[in-house]
Amino acid sequence: MLEILFQDCTYLLITIGHVYIRANELPRREVLRDLVEMCRGVQHPLRGLFLRNYLLQCVKSLLPDTEEDNQEESKTGTILDSLDFILLNFSEMNKLWVRMQYQGHTRDLQRREQERRELRILVGTNLVRLSELECVNVERYKTIVLPKIMEQVVSCRDPIAQEYLMECIIQVFPDEYHLNTLNEFLKACRELSPNVNIRNILISLIDRLTAYSTREGTQQNIPENVELFEIFSEQIAEVIK
Repeated sequence: MLEILFQDCTYLLITIGHVYIRANELPRREVLRDLVEMCRGVQHPLRGLFLRNYLLQCVKSLLPDTEEDNQEESKTGTILDSLDFILLNFSEMNKLWVRMQYQGHTRDLQRREQERRELRILVGTNLVRLSELECVNVERYKTIVLPKIMEQVVSCRDPIAQEYLMECIIQVFPDEYHLNTLNEFLKACRELSPNVNIRNILISLIDRLTAYSTREGTQQNIPENVELFEIFSEQIAEVIK
């Protein structure tokens, strides 16, 4: 009963936080940090998922998407604040999503797995939002975004989550990002659970890059310094060991 009451209060506080951000009453980065941390108080997997999804939708248009060029940015926040916010929210939502499999009796496992698959889009929405930020470039994706995502994907050790999130990464981020992070992505595939269908993940990635390379009817879309065949050959050999 107390948890449900706290959850209701949290929805209200998120709404108030949204108003504060729009009114510029407090530094945006501080409000965002407080909101995403506050949601830790709701640890019920299903309730927590919907609460954090509500938070993400509320602040979607308010996330800072600028570089830190002047003093004014220190109050409104920068792209780095948005990355911290979304990546933390993603991490917490994925943990809640994975924990859903342990709720209830073992005889209901199949039903819970089906429910999890139906709710996966809530977790994936975080990755979609990351891909929409204009100030995220190849360098930031390679050094900040992808490492944080992969850390969560690998550490969760859940086949359903790992397979979905790897597919989500392939589909939502630009082709240029994949070309510049092939080694990192394929190395992460080697660390996935043995129950993950890595073949489907690799096929999806290859199909995406093939479509990109032939989009203009030429192979010139692939940078000369990206040796696709060599990278895939080397990394796939490690995966199948």
